[in-house]
Amino acid sequence: MKFARELAEPWGLLLAATSAGVAWAVQLPVLLAILIGVVVLAARAGLAVATREKEPEPREARVLDVAAGSAEENWLRRAEGAADGFASLSSSLDAGPLADRVADMEPVVQETLATLRRLAGRASATGKALSRVDLEAVTRERRRLEQSIGSAREEVRGDLEQALTAVQAQEDVHARLSGASDKLLAQLQSGALGLDSLVARVAELTAATTDVAMDTGAVRELSDQLEGIRQGVLETEQATRKSLG
Repeated sequence: MKFARELAEPWGLLLAATSAGVAWAVQLPVLLAILIGVVVLAARAGLAVATREKEPEPREARVLDVAAGSAEENWLRRAEGAADGFASLSSSLDAGPLADRVADMEPVVQETLATLRRLAGRASATGKALSRVDLEAVTRERRRLEQSIGSAREEVRGDLEQALTAVQAQEDVHARLSGASDKLLAQLQSGALGLDSLVARVAELTAATTDVAMDTGAVRELSDQLEGIRQGVLETEQATRKSLG
């Protein structure tokens, strides 16, 4: 607790001891001096807790807009359809081991879908950023500068080299954005198709297997399959966040 931590602060203890010492020095009873020290310590801790700035709330991951008609929007819609199908199957199952396991999996499906939404938004933002870098023009400019530097006079070579560094930085940005875009789209496709496959597998088990048979390996495989999908989209989100910032 914050109040307990403030009571243990060295400066608070020193202030309390000093106050008690002053009270004893002016010949107040020992117990009263100790009480004064305790009151000072408690008052100081309470004031510190009351005036200390509140710790900021943890920020939720920002969900970016998904570009209409884009590939990422198409895969996100596919994933949303799979999640709706999973929820529909879950609500239609009779009570039993499969129904219990599918009900337990539904929050994980929704968590995975939320991550896919973030990935789709990041894919759209990455595509928009890519469109602002004309790679052909940048490449032509780099080649021109490289040729100019070879024949440039000493007094201008430094400026040309700085210009070349700036152009190469644009090429590097394009390469990072392009790699991230490919990774995001691939994971969106993998996640959407994985959820589709999961729904198909649940439907298959519902139609073809008894609850007794489903209580072991087949049901466990469903959870393992979903966990693999969830881990894949989370790892992609973390990797692209590190590479793009």
